[in-house]
Amino acid sequence: MRKPFLERLRHCCNPLHFFCRLKDAGFSDAGARRLSVVWEWVYRRPRVALVALATGLVLVSCSQVLAGHDQPEKHYQAIWCAEKGGAMETRPRPGLRVDCETDTHAVEFDFARKWAEAVGQALAYGGATGKRAGIVLILERAEDARYLDKLRFTIAAGNLPIDVWTMGAGVPVGGGDGR
Repeated sequence: MRKPFLERLRHCCNPLHFFCRLKDAGFSDAGARRLSVVWEWVYRRPRVALVALATGLVLVSCSQVLAGHDQPEKHYQAIWCAEKGGAMETRPRPGLRVDCETDTHAVEFDFARKWAEAVGQALAYGGATGKRAGIVLILERAEDARYLDKLRFTIAAGNLPIDVWTMGAGVPVGGGDGR
């Protein structure tokens, strides 16, 4: 017989169940334990739990709206990597995953707003593989061009060995590939 909804909800919200799911997600014992203690405090106070749940739902829904992209990063990665004959998600060393590795480049893909993070990632990829670093900046809107300008300025000012390509709906005509 199937458990009633409230019984399943109580099971899923149980602090021990919460701890186990945090461990499954990769948290350390100490981190999962600390979060579980906080969760248990909330769990034992139904009014606080309701407020926390409502707040969490609002925050998650807002973050989904703000983080919404036309396509996920992997979409652009798959297209570009296939066109260039590269391999996706290579692991040159433990803890490092290159978005796309071609014969000559180790390439990082990122949305325009994350251009600064892309610089560090690309340099790390290049150093780990011994290949030239590259960034594919995903421009979804025309306004995203300002991030491309910041990226190009930073690369030029620091004389960084990084090549840049762009993809997405915000790319100006004729501006899809280049350095």
